[in-house]
Amino acid sequence: MRHTILMVDDDMLILNTLKKRFATWETEVYTASTPDEAKKILASLTPEIVILDLLLTKEDGSSGVLDYLHGEERLKNVPVLVLTNLDKPELKQMLLSQGIKEYLIKGSMTLDDLYAKVAGYLEPKK
Repeated sequence: MRHTILMVDDDMLILNTLKKRFATWETEVYTASTPDEAKKILASLTPEIVILDLLLTKEDGSSGVLDYLHGEERLKNVPVLVLTNLDKPELKQMLLSQGIKEYLIKGSMTLDDLYAKVAGYLEPKK
């Protein structure tokens, strides 16, 4: 079996870079650049983890995607890692109190750091 990851970010360079790197694992990577695209994927898929950028071009990722995840019973326990440029401690605390697993600042970590974080959330597959 393969792992499933949903990555939501409006920066295509980030999406493509991360998708290529995660593809080297036993992983099926789904990508979305808007909350609507993410919701369409989530309508038929329960990923093991969601990596979510908060600021998306047309809609706030936190309200668009997080509200959808929290509103669907089968998706409520999917771990969400927020990957953002917003270094705002009050926002971080608010989101962590709402069940976000990690609040990660894009410029303060390497891709290897991100992979290690994601790997820690993926269930071993047989």
